[in-house]
Amino acid sequence: MVENSLGRLWIEHLMVCGDSRTEAEIAAGFGWNYYLPEAEQEPEVVEQLRKIREERKDLTPEAIRCIDPCMGSGHICVYLFSVLMQIYESAGYGQREAAKSILENNLYGLDIDDRAFQMAYFAVMMKAREYNRRILNGENRPNLYSIQESNDIDREQLKFYGKGMEKAEREAALQDMTELLDTFVDAKEYGSILTVKMYDWERLERLANDYESEGQISFESVGLEETSAALTQIIEQGRCLAQKYEVAATNPPYMSGANMSPRLQRYVQSGYPNSKMDLYSVFIDRLQEFGKKDSVIGLMTSYTWMFLTSFEKFRMDLLSSNPESVKLSFKI
Repeated sequence: MVENSLGRLWIEHLMVCGDSRTEAEIAAGFGWNYYLPEAEQEPEVVEQLRKIREERKDLTPEAIRCIDPCMGSGHICVYLFSVLMQIYESAGYGQREAAKSILENNLYGLDIDDRAFQMAYFAVMMKAREYNRRILNGENRPNLYSIQESNDIDREQLKFYGKGMEKAEREAALQDMTELLDTFVDAKEYGSILTVKMYDWERLERLANDYESEGQISFESVGLEETSAALTQIIEQGRCLAQKYEVAATNPPYMSGANMSPRLQRYVQSGYPNSKMDLYSVFIDRLQEFGKKDSVIGLMTSYTWMFLTSFEKFRMDLLSSNPESVKLSFKI
């Protein structure tokens, strides 16, 4: 799945840059044994693909953002790291430099399970440690997050934040922060199917880190440091959910609509009416939202969406929604 999403993206970049080898030959050179070369296409499709690949001519390893929004204990993230390392090395980077850049620029992951997140974090850092022995010095941190809820954040304390900002900027930041906190109410229920709009993330970070109590410590101002850390977590996971990616790959969770909680059921029916039959089909839709124009998406899913009548609208929507701009790779 990773070889046919992230790997395909880089192979197409190499070919448009003049690599004379075939897809299969390039994949073999990387050792990607599961890579499937492009099937024979109609002439008009070939022309569309040519235009898409032409836009990847200036692609650099640092620019390839990859996300697994259901990362679990990090198996897909670790393999994404391995393929990214091969890409960096093929572009002339040293392993130490590449490992640091992958953590900073390329690899993103989300999950609702705190313990799974801890295992994924450990696995990715150990993978990075293979290539850079200094990676555990505390200065490097992967963009992996366990989605946290905003339910317990004391919003009354927001009045203590942003006192060093200009008045108009502070008011705008407080309004955005309130909206963001609203978005993450009961977030463990919804996970990464939550849709987050783009904000001025740097402004929100300044707000979250600019706090002080007025005069003596009062009951209201106790715990400002903890609130700041909670706000920072909300900002980081919000940015991860809002930004677009060149590659999105995951093994989504499975849950029929009948087994969803009432809140999740309502959210799915409202936001994903054509894929609401199962959570895995919802994630097929959600990954397309994660992808930017001409992104490549890989999923490991059940095959029921291909033939059950309940998925008919979903199939029609999937086939008709900009087929030339988003590629999907399924492992069934």
